[in-house]
Amino acid sequence: MFTDLHITDFRGIHDLTLSGFNRVNLIVGENNTGKTTLLEALALCAAPQEAGSLLRRFRLSSGTQNPGRWLRRDGCETNSSVITLTGTQDPASVALTAQEVTKFEAYDGRLFQAMASPGHVKLWRDPQHPQLSIRTVAVQHRTPQDLVSDFSIAVRSKQGEKELETLLNAVDDRIKAVRLDYEGENNRPYISADIGLSERVPIDQLGQGVNRLIAIFCELLGQRPGICFIDEIENGLHHTVLRRVWKGIAAAAERLDIQVFATTHSRECLEAAHHCFEERDPYDFRVVQLYRVRERIDGRVLGRELIEAAVESKIEVR
Repeated sequence: MFTDLHITDFRGIHDLTLSGFNRVNLIVGENNTGKTTLLEALALCAAPQEAGSLLRRFRLSSGTQNPGRWLRRDGCETNSSVITLTGTQDPASVALTAQEVTKFEAYDGRLFQAMASPGHVKLWRDPQHPQLSIRTVAVQHRTPQDLVSDFSIAVRSKQGEKELETLLNAVDDRIKAVRLDYEGENNRPYISADIGLSERVPIDQLGQGVNRLIAIFCELLGQRPGICFIDEIENGLHHTVLRRVWKGIAAAAERLDIQVFATTHSRECLEAAHHCFEERDPYDFRVVQLYRVRERIDGRVLGRELIEAAVESKIEVR
């Protein structure tokens, strides 16, 4: 599990150090304070081998611009942008530079080896970089058809199928079971749910909230990554179900040993997460607060006492 992060000259971040991450981490802050940038930095550092696809996962793209050209902070004076993660496992580090060289001493005397060229930059990683599996849930809703593959993996075992149904039922008690059904001459698969009617209903008839839940829980249960990133976790979900959603995430993350980083704009989402984790032992939840100071992005990691004070006193930390 990673506990600390240091970023220099990545997108709009000049120099940022965050310490104290836990198993589940909720990133908050006003617009344009770097919440999505922080997810990108964490994901890129954890899995540089996926750089080509990672850079298109969190942001809408026209498909005509290569996102790599926007990764290094505009006007930065250093030769490289560096991201370093440390914690209870081996450290992970990546560097981004425009220089075309075979070896590059990027940071603190460490040699980084070339990995890829995402656009107008060269990506380097520490040769000792650990091999990590990550999954992402972007803010954009996925279509029900896009979810079929992940769903089929999540329910491949009886245990996975039961866990997914239990999690979904805890949030929406209409859902008794979820299955793959088939239609048309080509037997095209689709996900359907038993909600107590005379036949199962395609999930595209149940609204974006159910789709969002299936997307999140399938990533956790089916792929079982080392780290899962969820952008705007509350998107499509009514505030009354958020506490139950967090209970499902907390239970899955602990049992499957997954570290979670999520973002939110919602105070209800933050409060729901806190109330969920205060019922658990240990309280393995942190809030990562980002803010701007004199046009620079800064931040801190809030532990239980500060989160409780913010929630009880209605102090604004988003």
